[in-house]
Parts: sequence; structure tokens; C-alpha cells
Amino acid sequence: MILWVFYAVLGLILGLIIFLYTYYNILEKKQIKLDKQLETRSEVITMPSDTTINPVQDEVLNLLPVPQKVKFTGGHFVFPSTFVYSVSDTLKKSVEDFLKILPEIKTRFTGHGENIQFKYKKNLQAQGYTMDIKPPKIIIEYSNKQGLYYAIVSLKVLRQNYAGTIPCVYIEDSPDLDVRGLMLDISRDKVPTKETLMGIVQLIADLKYNHFELYVEGFSFAYPSFKNLWEGKETPVTGEEIQTLDNFCWTHFIDFVPNQNSLGHMMAWLATDQFKDLAECPKGYKIMGLMNMKGTLDPIDPCSTELVSKMTDDLLPNFTSSSFNVNLDEPFELGKGKSKELCKKKGEGEVYMDYAIKVHEMLVHKNKKMLMWGDIVMRHPELIPKIPKDITLLDWGYESSYPYERHCKTLQESGLNYMVCPGTNSWTSITGRTDNMLATIEAATTNAVKYGAKGMLLTDWGDMGHWQYLPVSYAGYTAGAALSWNSKSAKDMPLNKFLNSYVFRDENSIMGDIVLDMGRYNKFEEIPLFNMTTTMLSLQFGLRDKIMITAIFEKVMKGINDLMKDLAPEMTTALKEKFDNRHSFDYQGMQKFIDSKEALLNMVKIKTADSVLIRDEYLNAIRLIRLGVGLQNYTQFRKNFERDKEKLQLKSLHELGKKYLEENHRLWLLRNKPGGYDRSTAVLNNLVNQIDDRLLLLDKSFITRGWNRFLEKIGTAGAVLYLRSAS
Repeated sequence: MILWVFYAVLGLILGLIIFLYTYYNILEKKQIKLDKQLETRSEVITMPSDTTINPVQDEVLNLLPVPQKVKFTGGHFVFPSTFVYSVSDTLKKSVEDFLKILPEIKTRFTGHGENIQFKYKKNLQAQGYTMDIKPPKIIIEYSNKQGLYYAIVSLKVLRQNYAGTIPCVYIEDSPDLDVRGLMLDISRDKVPTKETLMGIVQLIADLKYNHFELYVEGFSFAYPSFKNLWEGKETPVTGEEIQTLDNFCWTHFIDFVPNQNSLGHMMAWLATDQFKDLAECPKGYKIMGLMNMKGTLDPIDPCSTELVSKMTDDLLPNFTSSSFNVNLDEPFELGKGKSKELCKKKGEGEVYMDYAIKVHEMLVHKNKKMLMWGDIVMRHPELIPKIPKDITLLDWGYESSYPYERHCKTLQESGLNYMVCPGTNSWTSITGRTDNMLATIEAATTNAVKYGAKGMLLTDWGDMGHWQYLPVSYAGYTAGAALSWNSKSAKDMPLNKFLNSYVFRDENSIMGDIVLDMGRYNKFEEIPLFNMTTTMLSLQFGLRDKIMITAIFEKVMKGINDLMKDLAPEMTTALKEKFDNRHSFDYQGMQKFIDSKEALLNMVKIKTADSVLIRDEYLNAIRLIRLGVGLQNYTQFRKNFERDKEKLQLKSLHELGKKYLEENHRLWLLRNKPGGYDRSTAVLNNLVNQIDDRLLLLDKSFITRGWNRFLEKIGTAGAVLYLRSAS
């Protein structure tokens, strides 16, 4: 009897192996057919030979944001060594402080004979100003301190861009949107140093932003009440650093708003023994059948709001802002665990809103106005009437196909305060996605103005380890500032020229163009993905069979459709069209493109304090792109390689990976704290180890290599079956 059972089990195992091997062969034939179809759709990708984004005429003033009205009046104003100014006595001290932002310029107050004059004008908008620049002197009109400050900021920028001799112009200016904000993610491994954060604030102040947030989840803030959870493990931003930054923001008319996720994205907290029982799904929940998530608090457990309240009590005393962004986005597991029965009874939207109201009541007692993401509310528009009117809803969308017009119209009709939230598109892309970034910011700000939004909050995330270097985001920061101030300026803003002359201060006028063009390398990829590039994704996959990668792509596509169909069906339609019409990766075109940009980097003459660092960051980013592109090429063609050629390609990839990691560690520490680095680079270290293992295998016998390939096919077939069956 036992023998029969043994033979039966053995037969089942052999049958399964034969089935999986046969299934792999079927998949392989389909993959070959698909690859041939993609080759027939291949197209020649042409990039601008002069690396320009928008040709800019000489008469366009090199100032961003573009003023609402500019009239060239002839002649030039030469900056003096001393600004002699006049202003009302009540603003004398303020003007003296503001003029200090002009480097190497002395100031002197007088009642006559001045070369810069400040005049109060009652009917100007609160943040607006006029500026009449004439050869003998400058006359500035304002209605409050903020407008006066922005006029001086414009002078600071013009002085730099025109080397101290600026064209005479008459400017009338004020912002389209009252709030123009930037949110920087400091919670995906990379926590900037205080000096880095101060530099960011100085840059966005020069771009006339007036709202700033640091996105906090997990332990990127040093919670005093929870030192046992982060001390010795993380290097978070401290309360003292926040206070210093808050004061610096205040002097630049920037509202530094505290930010803390308070429902979803609680993975770090729920991974601890102390708070693991607060998880909606204590054992986790598979999103898209791929990622096991345990990041959402149980919304019906009063201990959840108690935890959030205690976290808030630790965070808020370091800020002077009257607002607080509690996030509440992407509670993926909601209704999948402890709240399942209640969600069936009341609906997921109602359970979510009940929790949001509890958080709102908590903030009312703490005298704070609440900001929250709008993804769940926009999925359940029936909730809108239940939202307290003092809440500001944040509608985020990072693709040009996101339905900003439809959402903005709905939110205007609701009477709620709301802000549009596009992104820099620098995350999960290595060097950005320029064209999508520009189109999305334009759509967001244009509709924000059209439908009465309170403002714009530009997001700069750090998903998948925050691999992008900070300067990659500068183009997004600049475009976001320009279009939230003047939404009609998209077609004629001198973005590349401004990046060259002001942000990077490149005497050869190259760096800004490189930055914009490096955000277009995805044009050579087979599909313009949402939220990332295939080069970035390939590095996450590592050394895998092409059939496996195709199956993952299909699963991701279905997952995106399931996640977005209720929120933005326009996006899923656009992505499906792109996916169905994808073409082969243009490896040759990509290599030529990267080579040309690397050659240009050797010609830049950046004059910022971190000039060498910026150049080295971009050179290393190119190295990472080369690694990703080489990996995709290897995955596509490895079955055609002879052993020596395969070893040669793997050794090249190994060298790229090791060199990138070595340089990345050095560069990381120049702008960021050390904590989180190992997490950020774990995937890349694993890839290098995979390459090592593959090289060792290639030195083994034909029989060993054949057996390994047989097992790889069986494993791939089994994994594909799982992916296609998993919900």
C-alpha cells in the first residue's frame, strides 16, 4: 500500500513537471511571436539635436515665474554697488532685510536721491507687485509685505540671469493661485540633512513658492515618545531641525506645513511588536496578487486614533503653521480584514469617512486646519457632502491623462477648499519623465485656475528606494512654480534658459538642457509606463526570464486598471492604448542618446556651490541607466548568446553595478543622512549578487548548466501560472 502511494505521488510530481515544462514551451512560442510583433512596430526615435525644450525668443524676459504682464521699455539698468532706497518708515526694517537677499549689494535708506523706491498701492493683489525698471532707478509698488518681497526676489533673479545689467521693463505681476506648494518625500529611505533642506527652501523661495511640506511616514521624524522604535536604527529629522527650518521658511513667506500619514502607509509602525495588533490585516494582504501589504490601521479600533494623536502631539509643537496634512491616502487593505463586516454593512467609503471625521475632530481640538488626499473621496463622490468645510482636499494625479478637469469641476461645485497635486515625475525614473511632467503640471494648474482651486501642491516622491538625485527634481520644481503662478505661460516660458542661467548657473548654457533631455530617455523604451520607466522596473526585477517579466507586466497592467478604474478611467484607457501599441526597445538609439548626454556633461561649467556634486550625480545616474538598459538587453537576447559573449555582457553589467553602488554611497552622504541607505540599495546589491552567481554557473559543466536551465523553466512556468491565477 505504501509503495502504491509512493508511486502515485511520484507520478503526480513527474506529471506536474512535464506539464510545467510543456507550458513553458507554449509560453516561449508566444513570447517569440510577441517579440516579432513588437519589432514590426519599431520606430526611429528622434530627439532634439540642439537639446532645447521650447525655442525662446530674445525678447522673452528670462524670469520664472513669467510675470503676468511684461513690457520692454528700452535701455538697461546697471546694478549699483549700493542700493539707496526709500519706503514708508513702518517697512524700513522689512525692506532692509529683504534687500539682503541680493548678494554683494550694500543698502542705505534715504528720503531722496534713491535708485530704488518702494510705494504702497492699495488696489494691488495681496501677493502682487508692479516694477518699473528704468536706467536711473527702479520703482516698485506693493500692497503688502509679501508682494514687496516677491518684487525683490524678481530683482535677485534678474540680476543673476543678466549678469548685473538687466533690460528695462515694466512688470505687473500677481499669482494665479494663492497657494503654491512643494511636498518632498523624506520617508522612502532618503532623509536629507538640514543643510540640504535649507538649500531646497532657498531655491523654492526664489521660485516664489509659499507652502512646503516634508512627507512623513514611519520613523523619518524623531518622535520623542517612540525613541525605542527608531533610536539606533534610523537617522530621522529631529524636532530641533524642524524648528530651524520652520523659522527659515517663515522669513521667506513660506508656510511650513506638518505632514504625517495617519491611516495607510503605516508599514513601519505595524511591523513593530508594540503596534502590530493595530493592523487592519495582521497577516497582510496581497495587492494585485504581487505585493503583501500590512500598512493600514484598523479604522474601528480606538487605539488607532490614540496612536495617531500621540504621534501628532510629538510632531506639531515644532511647527508654527496653522495647517496639518494628515494624508489618509491609499488604505489598500480597508475592508479586507478587521473592518470587513462593517464595510459590508455601511460601505468602505462610509467607514473611511467615519475615521477621517475622528481625525478631523482631533485636529480641531489641537487648533489645526486639516489637509487630506482626495483619492478615496473621488472614488466615492457620495462622501463629499459629509466632508467638513474647513478641510482642504488634495487631488493628486501624476499622469497627463489624469482627469483634472472633471475632478476640479466636481470639487468646485462641492464648495470645498481643494488643491491640485501633480508631481515632479522624478521618482522611479532615475532622471525623470520630462514631457509627462510638463503636461501634467499644465493640466493641473490650468484647471485649478479655471475651477477655483485654492492652490497647487507639487509632489516629489521617493518610491522604490528614492534613487533619483535631488537635481533631477529641479526642472519639476521650476515648472511647478512657473505654472502655478502664471498658468498661461506654458508655451513660452524660458524653462531651459532659466535652468541654465539661474538654477544651475552654467556658463556654457548646457546643464538645464541636459536635465530636461535626460527626462526623455523613456522614448526609447517599448512602452511609456505610468509612474516609472521600464529601465527602473528592470532593475527591480533583476535577472529573470523574459517570459516571467512579460507575465509581471501583464499583472501590473491589470492591477493598475483595478486600482484606477473608479478614480480615473481615462488613465486606464490611455495606458491600455499605449500597452497595446508598444514597440521593441531601441537599444542602439538609447546607447547613442546616453553617450551624447555623457559627452555634454563633460562640457558644463556650473557655478553653484555644489557644481561638482551635481555633475557627479548625473554621471552616476547615467551609469545606473546603462545598467538597466544593459540588463534589459541581456534579458531579451540571452538565449541567443554563446557562453563567452554572455559572460562578457554579464561582467560589464557587474562592473557597472559595483561602480554605481560605490559612487552612490559617496554621493548619498553628501546630501543625506546615512540611515536608510542599505534599504535603498538592497535590490541593486541583490542584482550584483545574481550576476555573480550566473557567472559562476557559466563556468560549470554543460550538464550542470542544462539542469539549471531546466529548473529555471519549470520555476518560471509555475510562477506565471500563479500570477495568472492570483487575485
